[in-house]
Amino acid sequence: MKRLALLLFLVPALAQGLVLPFEGPRGYQLAQAFALGLQAPPPTLLALLLPEPPWRQGYELVGGLYTKAGAALAREITGADWVLLGREEERGLRVFLAKGDGVEEGLFPTPGLAWLWLQGKGLAPRYSPLPEPLLPEERLRALAQGEDPDPLHRSALDLKEGRGSGLLEGLLPGRLLLLWQGRPPAAYEALDLLAQGKKEEALRAAEGLEKGGLLDRLTAHLLYRALEDGRWKGSARALAEAYPYLAFAWEEVSFAAFEEGRGEEAREALLKALKLRPDHWLYWTNLGWAHYLTGDLPRAILASERAVRLAPNATAYYNLGLFRAVYGDFLGAKAAYDRALRLDEGEDVEAALKDLEEREEPLALFFRAYLSERAGLEAKALYRAFLKAHPRHPAAPLAQRALKRLEGDGVALTLLRLVLIPGDRDARPFRAGEAIFPEVRLEGSPFLPKGELRVALLAPEGPLAEEAKPLGFPPLTTALVETGPAVVPKAPGRYTLEVRYGPARASLPLEVGPPSLARKLYALGLLPKDLSGRDLLTPEEALGERGEVLLLERTAEALREAAPLATSERLRSPLKGGPFAGKSVQELLREATPELARAFYEKVVEAPELLGDQDVVNAFVNWVLEGERP
Repeated sequence: MKRLALLLFLVPALAQGLVLPFEGPRGYQLAQAFALGLQAPPPTLLALLLPEPPWRQGYELVGGLYTKAGAALAREITGADWVLLGREEERGLRVFLAKGDGVEEGLFPTPGLAWLWLQGKGLAPRYSPLPEPLLPEERLRALAQGEDPDPLHRSALDLKEGRGSGLLEGLLPGRLLLLWQGRPPAAYEALDLLAQGKKEEALRAAEGLEKGGLLDRLTAHLLYRALEDGRWKGSARALAEAYPYLAFAWEEVSFAAFEEGRGEEAREALLKALKLRPDHWLYWTNLGWAHYLTGDLPRAILASERAVRLAPNATAYYNLGLFRAVYGDFLGAKAAYDRALRLDEGEDVEAALKDLEEREEPLALFFRAYLSERAGLEAKALYRAFLKAHPRHPAAPLAQRALKRLEGDGVALTLLRLVLIPGDRDARPFRAGEAIFPEVRLEGSPFLPKGELRVALLAPEGPLAEEAKPLGFPPLTTALVETGPAVVPKAPGRYTLEVRYGPARASLPLEVGPPSLARKLYALGLLPKDLSGRDLLTPEEALGERGEVLLLERTAEALREAAPLATSERLRSPLKGGPFAGKSVQELLREATPELARAFYEKVVEAPELLGDQDVVNAFVNWVLEGERP
C-alpha cells in the first residue's frame, strides 16, 4: 500500500483545461467533441459560467472573445491551465489555444486537422481520433441557456444563484468557482473600488496589478486612464510590448502618441492595430489623422474615406473636409463638411474649427466661417476676413451671399408654457415659493445662434432674480423647444416674468398667490393615495385654486375611514410620547381633521420620504408612531 501511494504521488496531475463553446452553426457540437477528446468539462457549463471581464465593454474591449486576446483573458479569469476556443469560418475552423506561455492560433480546413495540431502540441492523445459529439446541437444550445438542465448543469445554475458549487467542485478551476462564490480576482475588486468612488484605494490597487498578467495589467491601465494618472501612457506601451496581439493596447499607444505630438508613432501603432482589426472604423479614422500629422495627405484622405465607408462618423468627415480644403478641393471639402454637420450631435464641430484655425490656406478660413455659421457661432467676421484676404477667390461670391444672408439674421422666441416640473403641464397661476420653469420655442434664420437663455423675475420696484442657461445643440439647428432656468417668487404679489435669448425677448405678467401644500406635493412628484390606492386628487385638482382645501378634506376623510381597521394592540394603546401622547393611533384616525392632515403634510414637504410611494393612511400611522419615540 505504501508503494502504491508513493506511485500515485509521483504521477503528475492532469492540467485542468477548459474548452469554451465554439462560434458557428455547429459550434456546440464541435466544442463538445474537442472537450471529450481532451477530457475537459462540457463547454455548455462554460456557456453558463464564463464571467465577463470586470470593465464595461467586457470581451469587446479586446476585440471579442474569439481572438487571441479574448482567449488569454478567458484563461486568466477562469484560472484554467489552458483554454481552447474556436470559430467556424468560410475557410475552415479557426482555433485559439491559450496557455501560460502565450496564445497560439491556427486555421484548419477540417476539425480533424485541428485535432492533429493539438496532438502535436502535446495536449491531445496521440493517434486518437476526434470523438463524435454525444448530443445534437439543439440540445447542447438548450443546456447552454439553462433549459431543462441535467444535474451537472443544475449545479452550474445553483452556483450562479449562490447555492454552492455542488457537482462542479474539482471539475472546474478553483478560481472560477471562487469568483461565483463572491471572491473574485483582484482586478474585479480594484474596479469595484473605482465604482464606489474610492479613488486613492483604486490607484493603489492599480499599482499592485501592474506586474500581473493580461487581466491585471489591462485593469491597471484602465484605472490609470479613468483616474487621469499620467502613468497610463507608459502602461499602454508596456501592454503593447507584452501582448502585441492586443489591438486595444496599440489603440492606446496611438492616443498617447497623439497627445505627445508623435505622429509617426501614432501611425505605426494604428497600422499594427489594423492588422488585428482591419475593419475597425475608429482605427481608420485615427490613421487618417496620423497620416495628416506626418504630412502624407494622400494617405490621410484614403484612410478617412475607408473610415466613412465602414461607419459614417462626424470626426472622419470633418477630417476629410480639412484634408481636401488643404488640397484646395472646394467641392470635395464642402461635401465632406456638409455630411459631417448632418452627423454631428454637437460634440465635434468645435474641434473641427480648431483644426482649421491652425491652417493658413484660403479655404481653411472660408470653411471656418462656413462651419461657424451652421453651428450657430459668430461667422460674419470670418467671412469678412476671407473676403478681405482673398477677394478674387472662386469662393468669394459664396462668402458675399452668406454675409448678405447673415445681415438679416433673426431670432424669434415664443413662450409656450410655465411649469412646476420641466416637461409637465402648464401650472399657472403660481404660488409663493414655487420654482417657475418657462418652456420656450426658439427659431433662428438661417440657423439658430448659440447663446444663453435668460429668465428674470421683475417686480414694480425692479429685478428680483435672474438666471441663465447656456444652450448647446447640434449644427444645422433652426428651431428648438427648451426649458429655461427656474426663478422663484418669495412672496405673493404681482410680478413680470421676462425670458430673453440674444435680441429676442418675451414677457408675461404673473399673479402669485399664497403657498399651497397640494402644489408643493405635486412639485415633489407626490400624489397622495387612499388605502385602496386611489389618488386623492387629480393633477388638475392638485394645481387648481382649491387644491389644498380638497387635499386636506379628502385626507382627513381617508384617515377616518381607516380607523375601524386599526385593531392591533399597538394602534389601540395610548401613545407614550410625542405631540399626540395620551391618544391612540385609532383615536387620531377616528377624529382626523383637515388641521391634523395639514400638520402631517407640512412634515412630508420637509421629508418627502415620509410619504414616498405609500398610501396616506400607512404613511400617517408610521409618522405618528415615529413621533412617539424619544
